[in-house]
Amino acid sequence: MKDPKISVIVPVYNVEEYLPKCLDSILNQTFSDIEIICVNDGATDSSRKILEEYKQKDSRIIIVDKKNGGLSSARNAGMKVAKGEFFSFIDSDDWIDYTMLEKLYNNITEYNSDISICAVHQYDETKQDIDDSNPYYTLGFFNNTFDNRAFSYKDTKSFIMDVCVMAWNKLYRRSLIEECKAQFPDGLIFEDGPFFFTIFFKTQRVSIVRDFLYYYRINRKNSIIQKAGKKFLNVIDVAEIMLGKIKDLEDFDDIKYIFFRKKVEDFIYRFEHLNPKYKAAFAKKLKRESSLIDENLFPPSMVRGKFRYNYFLFKNLKTGNTFFYEFQKFKLKSMYKLMEILYHEEGVYYLKYKTNILRIKKRPKFFDIYYSDDRIYVRILKKIKFDFKFKFSQLEKFNEDD
Repeated sequence: MKDPKISVIVPVYNVEEYLPKCLDSILNQTFSDIEIICVNDGATDSSRKILEEYKQKDSRIIIVDKKNGGLSSARNAGMKVAKGEFFSFIDSDDWIDYTMLEKLYNNITEYNSDISICAVHQYDETKQDIDDSNPYYTLGFFNNTFDNRAFSYKDTKSFIMDVCVMAWNKLYRRSLIEECKAQFPDGLIFEDGPFFFTIFFKTQRVSIVRDFLYYYRINRKNSIIQKAGKKFLNVIDVAEIMLGKIKDLEDFDDIKYIFFRKKVEDFIYRFEHLNPKYKAAFAKKLKRESSLIDENLFPPSMVRGKFRYNYFLFKNLKTGNTFFYEFQKFKLKSMYKLMEILYHEEGVYYLKYKTNILRIKKRPKFFDIYYSDDRIYVRILKKIKFDFKFKFSQLEKFNEDD
């Protein structure tokens, strides 16, 4: 019997509620030359029984049983027994479009690529709704010059840390994975980045499919991300692994500040969602183990100039003083909220603060603003109720550009 074209690797752990939908979406693919390697990672619910029932109905399903070791361990175990020319990873609480494997296979063969990437729907379990607003998942950072061709990481340097690293919206050429000896870091969460960049930096041929072919379930109850426990500290370990990979690149200096921005954003996001009892440990680990505090590698004058907001939050976070971190965050967000109130009207104030120029649109009927002694003063001329939605990312981009 010949080997299948595609090995689909599905890690399974306590997902009895979601597993049938996932398996049905794989078994009913329009591309049928596949094997489905389901790695039972020590599930304690009925997931193992569900796998056996599906195996009886379709011989393409292969069950691998192992002790619980986490997602990385399960994926690595699946790769060891996979026989396909190409690998696909599907998480067992997600599902895929029935044409996903066919479209990725056609794309990877047409352009002789090593990796083919598709767009992703985020399905919010709480809202029971699909969210396509995040360009990280929608391939929004790739402009139309990336269509209908193969490219390398060098073509993505301006947004390299915004390329989706998740394992599951891709098809990989097996020979590249073996050549790179790529593995998911055992025992860590946020494991996708090290695996992806290990192979992304080694290939000259990556291609994309604009179609939304993967359904990523977010806000799922009992997921490790929802628990926000001590495992969140792994974000620091994973950043160190990824930094080790980009340090070897000839164009490291072109990428390192983009890396700094992205990883500080990750640290801040995980810290703010972390169970409060682990926050002190997070700050201590950051100060002790993170290379992002290396001022020789990331000079403060450079990162402060490029990413001012991130720099000041990170500066307080790495000292371990969570009070000043929260206070700094409050001050900065308050300032940007005020700026947004003023921003949406005609006319502009230009304010100099030390070496920085702030451009703020006027609300002359309600505010008078003036600058003196490195301070910005606001005088309220008329009381008004403000009804606005604060979108910080837009304001941060506005400030960086100006």
